[in-house]
Amino acid sequence: MSNTLIILLIVAICVVAALAFYAGSLFAQVKKQRVSQQQAMQSQQEAIDKHNNKLIESIQLIAKAVTEQQVDLSEAAIRICRLLEKVYIEQDAAYPEAYPALHQLDTFLSDYPTHAAYKALKRQERMRFDVKRAQQEEQLKEAVESECHHLLTFSV
Repeated sequence: MSNTLIILLIVAICVVAALAFYAGSLFAQVKKQRVSQQQAMQSQQEAIDKHNNKLIESIQLIAKAVTEQQVDLSEAAIRICRLLEKVYIEQDAAYPEAYPALHQLDTFLSDYPTHAAYKALKRQERMRFDVKRAQQEEQLKEAVESECHHLLTFSV
């Protein structure tokens, strides 16, 4: 064999070895990124589960208070609907269709003045609002209580 052929063979082996080392380091980086990504996804899922469990616990607590008649239906409807909006799930849960009475009462109350705006109303206007709210609560009482009974075992 000639010297040039041996030199070319050594250069070729060095080039192949360098490329193999580079490919191996790239594969190692990809594997490291996958592991890191899986850990981040697992951490994120744990945070979501913790958040959802806290919301579910609050929903069940309010539902229990409704079934034990310890809270106004209006207040419960508003709070439960806001909590249901914050429950994180991948697909649309269609909670308004699942709990129509709660959402109907919540929608009814959405235009009502609250806090300072309510206190700023004249006494007669406040009474008018209270009577309408009480009538709506009475109409939906049975359905809301039934939905709250179902929410005692709510989960995602």
